[in-house]
Amino acid sequence: MAENARIGSVTECWRYAVKSMQGELLAALDVGRDGVVGDRGWAVINVETANALSAKTAPKLLEARATISADGVRIVLPDGRDTVAGDPEAHAILSAWLDRDVRLEPAGAGTRSSYEMTFDPPNDDAERVEIPSPAGTYLDLAALHVLTMNSLNTCANSYEAGAWDRRRFRPNALVEALGDDGYPEDAWVGRAVTLGGATIDVLMRTVRCAMPLRAQPPRDNPDSDGALPRDVNVFRTLQTIHDNHLGVYASVREPGVIRVGDPVSFS
Repeated sequence: MAENARIGSVTECWRYAVKSMQGELLAALDVGRDGVVGDRGWAVINVETANALSAKTAPKLLEARATISADGVRIVLPDGRDTVAGDPEAHAILSAWLDRDVRLEPAGAGTRSSYEMTFDPPNDDAERVEIPSPAGTYLDLAALHVLTMNSLNTCANSYEAGAWDRRRFRPNALVEALGDDGYPEDAWVGRAVTLGGATIDVLMRTVRCAMPLRAQPPRDNPDSDGALPRDVNVFRTLQTIHDNHLGVYASVREPGVIRVGDPVSFS
């Protein structure tokens, strides 16, 4: 397809202020060189191991909500307690909730962090492996994660009983691609793609971990999406129909703002 040919449009924008907590559905994303400004800007650190906790192995994190406002990053726990990142009491509040000694720490230039995961996602007792995040971040692997509705629809056609909600897969940008379903973003790998005011280099398909099979609470707003049950068959279906990949990882070529409704095109 030719350069600048429109291939879809942005339908949703997401930011996750604290690693593995519930994200924010936004009208726009401010994308810098290192990714979405404020995305995974904080993480809950296990004091014993010095690793960042992830819902891959600490699924309780998904029960908390993190949002960014003028007051900073606000965290609301499922029992209604809340705290603000940077408040000295945040460490004790989160430690009591998680029943382990943790600290809430920001990412920065000197951040060197790892998270734990298994290579057998349905088995929470499988051996855990430490995976380093990119230096200075709490990201899993790359600056941006993009997913198409087309891919979700394709998966839903293969496993209709599953809840193929985009929240399971935690994209920054959700795109409605032109044309049929299938997995259109797979064809973007190795290409530059422009989403609104930002241009990204699509690096690879996203390999999936335990996160998509985790239970999640409903979103807390007037148009709330429902709760998501734990569903091991979501993972097993992906493994069978698409080699356990869904969505793509990307780096940032040209920073800019991505807005809902923006065109998506090859650059």
